[in-house]
Amino acid sequence: MSSFEGYHPLLTPLFRFDWLTQFKLKNVADLTGNDLGATADWVNTTMHDTMNRTALTWGIERRRIHKLVAWGGFRELDLTAHTGKIGFYGKRLPASEQQEIVDRLVHFGHEELQLTTLTLADAGKLDTAVLAAAGFQKHADSWQWRA
Repeated sequence: MSSFEGYHPLLTPLFRFDWLTQFKLKNVADLTGNDLGATADWVNTTMHDTMNRTALTWGIERRRIHKLVAWGGFRELDLTAHTGKIGFYGKRLPASEQQEIVDRLVHFGHEELQLTTLTLADAGKLDTAVLAAAGFQKHADSWQWRA
């Protein structure tokens, strides 16, 4: 695929992953803890990186109640080397919901982007059991997943 345009929305049983531009700026700002101006700049940069295929970031909404609970995806994508950094940021969710999101991200990265190595530097909002169940292994100060 020459662009990432078709990669939204993605659906799981509980969540909808969509471009950050599909959510109210105030809701994104509330989630990030930044003011509206800084949030608008961040969303614009994030979407620019997505269109340049160097990152792929979605807002993650709870489908049933249409509430933005997180954002996540991939950054520092190197599609030629099949590597990228994976991330999840936002509210702390129950482990079963974390697992649904992490599994979807890993599956998408491997199946759609053909990534063979994913690195997670900040696991702050994720349970280590969730990461291990998704196939990540702890290496020094990061978690890595390999196909």
